[in-house]
Amino acid sequence: MVAALTSEPKLVAKHSSLGDFLRSRWTDAAFMTAAGMAEATGLPTTTLIRLLALLGFPSFRSFRDAVRAQLRSR
Repeated sequence: MVAALTSEPKLVAKHSSLGDFLRSRWTDAAFMTAAGMAEATGLPTTTLIRLLALLGFPSFRSFRDAVRAQLRSR
């Protein structure tokens, strides 16, 4: 899941910082708040939430739950 997100054209085009974060620190995302992840990526929180919505996550919580599920399946 995370690998697919990091190459998503909607993400890479304008906000490579989120892609870079997910490639290098995706496991951290499982335990972060939206504000914390926004700070880590250098994006405003609202931009982060909008990007995740573009990628199919209706909320930050749904994104974080998906990351947690991927961690559990490793």
